[in-house]
Amino acid sequence: MKIETRNKVKELIKRVILLKIENYNAETEYRPFFQAIFTKEQVLTHTIIHSFYTTFGISIYEQLAKVLAEGAGYEAYTQYDLLGEIDNRTEAIISKIDMELRSNKRRPDMELEFEEIKNSIQKGKLLQDPDKRVDIFIKKKDGTEAYFDITSPKPNIKEFVALKKKLLIWIGLRLSADKNTRVIVALGLPYNPYYPKPYKRWTTRNMYDSCQLMVGEDFWNFVAGEEIYDEFIEIFKEIGEELREEIKEIAKK
Repeated sequence: MKIETRNKVKELIKRVILLKIENYNAETEYRPFFQAIFTKEQVLTHTIIHSFYTTFGISIYEQLAKVLAEGAGYEAYTQYDLLGEIDNRTEAIISKIDMELRSNKRRPDMELEFEEIKNSIQKGKLLQDPDKRVDIFIKKKDGTEAYFDITSPKPNIKEFVALKKKLLIWIGLRLSADKNTRVIVALGLPYNPYYPKPYKRWTTRNMYDSCQLMVGEDFWNFVAGEEIYDEFIEIFKEIGEELREEIKEIAKK
């Protein structure tokens, strides 16, 4: 990782944590059962950790992905609107793929799904679509375009099913403007909650192939264009050490 990129990553993370420390308010909700089981310090530690956990929402991961991608010399945009127009025939094909996956009548295969949409899509106008919003759009130096929905590592089945169709729609929208574009559409999961075991959440079954899920290390290395994950984690460790006393102080608020 370049020094400049490393500094930007560290500055972003540190800024978010310091802002949280500055604005932190202690949990005041009365929880008699938990407070009867655990010590006051244990309950307080839990509420502090949970508060920081929610602070690191999807928007922070989007910003970090943008910094890493730009550090690699890529174009990168968060909350990007993907414009296009999907004709009725292609819309029906997308719905058919989606329904067949849901009913286990086909196996997920992004390359095949891509070709089915590409062979059907007609040239369209650059129109707004309800599913236009992309969390992070990256254009690599070779022209490859990657569109990510950054999502929770443990979404429910309803969310995962809906996201699959969104990815198919993104393919249609982009190819309606230019069929020759090299396109990657995928879910970006910031971390693998099952580490060191592989990510095998039951909700992925029959809906996604391995190309459509970039989890933890794979996701961060992809957006950075190189293997930076270990250094990425090291930055978080450094910040933890540097802000150790400040974090302890919030327990006194």
